[in-house]
Order: sequence, then structure tokens, then C-alpha cells
Amino acid sequence: MVIKYGYAIAEQVVGNIATTTTEKVVTPTKIPEVINLSVVNSSRFLIIGTKPEILEWLHTYSHIKLEVTLFNDENEAPHIHIPDVVIDLLPTFEKSGKSLIDYINPIHHPNPESAIVQLEFRPVNHKIDENIEPYFRVIVKRGSTFGEIIDEISAKWNSITYPSVWDNVKHIVSLPSQYLKQEEEEENESNSSYQTPLSTIVIDQK
Repeated sequence: MVIKYGYAIAEQVVGNIATTTTEKVVTPTKIPEVINLSVVNSSRFLIIGTKPEILEWLHTYSHIKLEVTLFNDENEAPHIHIPDVVIDLLPTFEKSGKSLIDYINPIHHPNPESAIVQLEFRPVNHKIDENIEPYFRVIVKRGSTFGEIIDEISAKWNSITYPSVWDNVKHIVSLPSQYLKQEEEEENESNSSYQTPLSTIVIDQK
């Protein structure tokens, strides 16, 4: 396959019965010098392909720097804590070219050299991170370049065995809810500040 890379963008699709949220990868018009990840917007940058393709892409563009900002503005207040970058290797919905027998056999383990996966970059957020089980995880300092972190990524990748087909199915099904969980918690916290306890309500009886 041709390697795919870019920012993950959620979009709503209106159907006959309900509106669903899907995700697409928006590729920059040119290779970026810096990958900017917003904390507030929960930015995610994905590289989708096989292991050799992704590692070659990281080598080729080793100068690219990973930056984290609060919003989408590089000029942040110096007193605000900005997190580092978490890198997860995850399964993907992309077509993988598996044979029919691979899908039928639930204990089949994909070949790490040919299986299509996604390498995901995002700001560290413990509420999200603790609910995701990647094939492997690396946390790097913001401001790092691909050239500075590729050896660590490659070493991690060489030390793992991909889960079986059945494990992947269970893992992928659980992914959408993990990204929505934080938004739901934040919304509940916001709503709770406007809720009045029943014990404080006084009924005026005339």
C-alpha cells in the first residue's frame, strides 16, 4: 500500500436512521517541518502502513519535529505546563491484504513485516492513555525529532509479537469509546456545576 499520514479529523455522517461520527486522515499539502499537537483539541497525527514503510518514512523525514501546544498557537504562556508526546502503535481498519484463511483462523498472528498498523502521536493525557492498550508505547519529550526517537521506536517494535486476529477484533471495537470517554467525563463535570442538590430546594407552601 501507499503509506498514509496526517492529522486524524472526526466528521459526522448523516444517515437515514442516525448520525454517526467517523474519522478520516487529512494529509498536509506538503511534508511538515513540525507536527503540532494541540492539548485542548486532542490532536492526533497518524502514520499508517507496514513496519518497513513506517520506519523508512521516519528515516526519510528524520528532521520533522514533534511539538505540543495548548491550543493551535505556538506562543504559549511560559507558566502553563505543556505535556510531552505519547507514541502508540495500534491496529487499524485499513485493508491489510490478509488471506481468507487468516480471518477464519482466530489465533493467527499477523506478520510484523507485512501487517498494516498505525503509529499514533498525541499529547500525553492520562485519562485517555490509561484506557488504551497499544502494541507498544513510547513517551518522548516535546521538541524531539524523528531522528532522535527512531532507534527507540525500532527497538520497541522489534521486541513485540502482534496479537491474534481475535485479540485485534476485541481491541479495535473498544477504541472509539476510549476517545469519547474523556469528553463525556468533562461534559459531566461541567454539567454538575450547574446542578442544584434536591436537599437545597425549598418549596413555598401558601
